[in-house]
Amino acid sequence: MLFIATCYLLVILPLLVTIIKRQPQNFRLLFKLYLNCALTLGIAVVAIKLLFGNWLSLKDGLFQPAFTFKFVVLVTLIQLGLIGIDWFLKRFIQIDLEFVDYPGRPYGSLVSAFLLALAYFFLVASNWANQNFGLLTPEQIVYNLRQPMEGVDSNFISSFIMGPLLGSLVLLVVLAVALVYLRRFAITCQLKKPLFKKQLIGRYVILPSVLIFVILTTIAAVKINAVGFYQYFTSDSAFIENNYVKPTEDKLTFPKQKRNLIYIYAESLESTATSKVLGGQMDENLLPELTALAEEEGIHFSNTDKEFGGAQQLPGTGWTIAGMVAQTAGMPLKEPVDGNDYGTGEGAQFLPGMTTLTDILADQGYNQVALFGSDATFGGRRTLFTQHGNVKIDDLLTARKTGRVSKDYKVWWGYEDSKLFEYAKEDATKLSQSNKPFNLTMLTANTHHIGGYVEKDVPNQYSNQYSNVIAFSDHQIVEFIKWAKTQSFYKNTTIIVDGDHLGMDVNYYKKIPESGRHTFNLVLNAPKTTTTVKTKNRQFSTMDMFPTTLAAMGVKIKGNQLGLGTNLLSNQKTLIEKKGLKKVTNELSENSKFYNNTFVFNKK
Repeated sequence: MLFIATCYLLVILPLLVTIIKRQPQNFRLLFKLYLNCALTLGIAVVAIKLLFGNWLSLKDGLFQPAFTFKFVVLVTLIQLGLIGIDWFLKRFIQIDLEFVDYPGRPYGSLVSAFLLALAYFFLVASNWANQNFGLLTPEQIVYNLRQPMEGVDSNFISSFIMGPLLGSLVLLVVLAVALVYLRRFAITCQLKKPLFKKQLIGRYVILPSVLIFVILTTIAAVKINAVGFYQYFTSDSAFIENNYVKPTEDKLTFPKQKRNLIYIYAESLESTATSKVLGGQMDENLLPELTALAEEEGIHFSNTDKEFGGAQQLPGTGWTIAGMVAQTAGMPLKEPVDGNDYGTGEGAQFLPGMTTLTDILADQGYNQVALFGSDATFGGRRTLFTQHGNVKIDDLLTARKTGRVSKDYKVWWGYEDSKLFEYAKEDATKLSQSNKPFNLTMLTANTHHIGGYVEKDVPNQYSNQYSNVIAFSDHQIVEFIKWAKTQSFYKNTTIIVDGDHLGMDVNYYKKIPESGRHTFNLVLNAPKTTTTVKTKNRQFSTMDMFPTTLAAMGVKIKGNQLGLGTNLLSNQKTLIEKKGLKKVTNELSENSKFYNNTFVFNKK
């Protein structure tokens, strides 16, 4: 924004003043000055690319003395060359600008300004979406566009308003003024005798504007995968219908002594954060405590022969609420063509035809609490958990109401994870005092993009802020687990730690291919089984955590499949292992009338 403001103040505004004051001489001088600067810089950038093989960047040491000296010499030589060319051309050609009257109304200029500003908005908005969220899929974009903004981090709203939206509005005003007034300027070119006299902005300005609009809109469409949108909304795959296993009561046998469950959705937690030696993508292991816990006493599923791999991210599972649906119902979250507000409107419901983990546990008499450090309304989390199992919500609004935090308290998305884990201890202690089994589900937030939230106690171990936040989250989670292990309820409690989806911090992961990234998983204190569990070279998704969670609680599952998920604690092959990752990905990228009718609209 500072760059845009500087360009407006030093370049656009002076030109607009000369146009409004009808000063063709000053306009000509400024126009030539800025054109000269643009040509000089453009040639310099290309020359640096040809000479050194790199594009000029502000990160390349532009302010280092040696580089600055070379750059000044280069642009000076280029400028001398341009002066020579200008002197030569002036001997033969004379170009002038003059003010003339232009008949007619400026409708064409106004339409052109609107098209160009709209094209700019599409382009920068697509860039904003990719930079802030990355790995976007059609259902994710459509779902979030239809959701209310309660609970969202205000920084995201501000960055959109102050970026794509404000920039486009400013451009619209500037273009409208410029194109309307530039109609009154004519350009004259002569070679000994006059060659032509043509208005600088004529009646046909709308034609190049339409062309630019088409080009920029096409670029934006490619960035947001418009082809994927078309496929998603025009296709009808029978894949879900053919592979869905309904979680009916007769398929589940709970143990006589039902086990408690603590399920920690770790925001954006990836196995990628482990070292390359262990199976991750980092030079150093950012999750030393979780990996140590997994090696000592837990179960971790890896997609490779190395210790720490993880789940494949499939369409419809790549953002928080979708990750929760995947892990509690073994299903993707899909947005039907004819729309659904997923429980945010009056009388609306969130996947009323779907059976989730919390539905099953409610039927078995569990007390259930979902703990969030933000407003649970965002993304539909409140409706998912309250409408499936009548789960008690303990979120930022609850904390304000009960006095845990002040009524105006808000950092990051609500309150920080150090408070989340303290409140989790309180909730777990209270739940354990009942004679009923319990399920405590929680969602961390410090590792949300961009850059994560740096609490005051976060050690500065690494040069990158997000690495420090990830490493501290690793410590916080394990410290909470250590506390739980000292409690009387732990011997009958299964704890699961799972990344809700792949991280969306685009710059942090830009050098890592998507195929090398997987969500982290850890199962602790599951009952011993006679089956030898295969933990390596497993091709699976977060949907497989649904039946795996129940199995880790000692539940016997007939057929070891629920939803589209497979119990990883069994020898049953997952859908990805049976069908292949490409096949499953392509099928789940398409629309499904069966999904819409059965789960979204609950048609019998």
